Amino acid sequence: MHIWKYPLFSPLNSPNRMKRILALLLLVSPLAQGQWHTTTLPGAPSIRGLDANGPTNIWLSGSAGSLFLSKDGGVSWENRCPPEYKHLDFRGVAVLSDSVVIAMSAGEGEKGKAVVIKSGDRGKTWRKVLQKSEKGTFFDGIKFKSPWTGFILGDPIDEYPYLLRTTDAGETWERVPNLPKIEPGEATFASSNSGITTLGDNIWFHTQNRVFHSFNSGDYWQAHNTLFQKGNSRGIFGLFAVDAYTLIAVGGDYLPHDEPVLQYAHSGSSGQAWYTAKEFWKIGLTECVASFGEQKHLLSVGTHGSAVSTDAGYSWKSLDKASFHVVRCFGSTCLAAGAEGKVGILKL
Repeated sequence: MHIWKYPLFSPLNSPNRMKRILALLLLVSPLAQGQWHTTTLPGAPSIRGLDANGPTNIWLSGSAGSLFLSKDGGVSWENRCPPEYKHLDFRGVAVLSDSVVIAMSAGEGEKGKAVVIKSGDRGKTWRKVLQKSEKGTFFDGIKFKSPWTGFILGDPIDEYPYLLRTTDAGETWERVPNLPKIEPGEATFASSNSGITTLGDNIWFHTQNRVFHSFNSGDYWQAHNTLFQKGNSRGIFGLFAVDAYTLIAVGGDYLPHDEPVLQYAHSGSSGQAWYTAKEFWKIGLTECVASFGEQKHLLSVGTHGSAVSTDAGYSWKSLDKASFHVVRCFGSTCLAAGAEGKVGILKL
């Protein structure tokens, strides 16, 4: 099985490989003693979105009108979704400030469900700022690179990726032009609101098997192939930018399967070239990555459990079997959420 692209430049073939592995083992030994402390949200919704600007302003979003706010680091939660939006599936949430938050409902557009709402008072009141009704419109994720500039990624409705941009804090949205054409059957999974990642003026988003990159806030784009296979239920499920050059892609297959599927791939060239390792082919699904502590320390979550990396994603070590869709860390404290309203807190 050929799984390396440009293998001569692989860090796993370098003399420093054993140093990185030793560093990982030294860190994971105490981490293995930590456990997720879990609670269940009222109504047991499926949570797909998580964003915050600190431990006193954490938001979760998900099915059945779930827009939960925590002011105490995830210990307690209050659903601040207004009654008129209780039927929506909020797959993404973006915190713009201590008081401003935007929530994105996935769709379908023709059923009036492709909706974005905004609150300026921490969810006490909401107003609709976007609704798309084109047939096939389905929002997959939302990400802001600043309090003013943000992006919404949706399933394609024509021959180009469906990407919207705002430059006025979500008040108005326009479709991003000059994108490379989409391939037949190409789309994005709305699994963990991590289909878009940003760092400075760099914007990345993914489909099942390709990564699209802009280095100038979305004016010019390039599309790069990855090592993931494209399928209706398999491929990339999340991206994470460690720095302007280091990009982590995670994925798998959300349907039951018996054969191992690629879970992790790493790029050191902003998404142009990718490599992985045999041990990163597993049964299950990895959906989201967050950084904790130092810049290169990463935590991933998915259906087969969570894992840690101390070398920016070159290598991973299994932590436990807890299943979550989405994760976010504040220093050494990580918060994750997933199916049936499960929310977990982990001290690393």
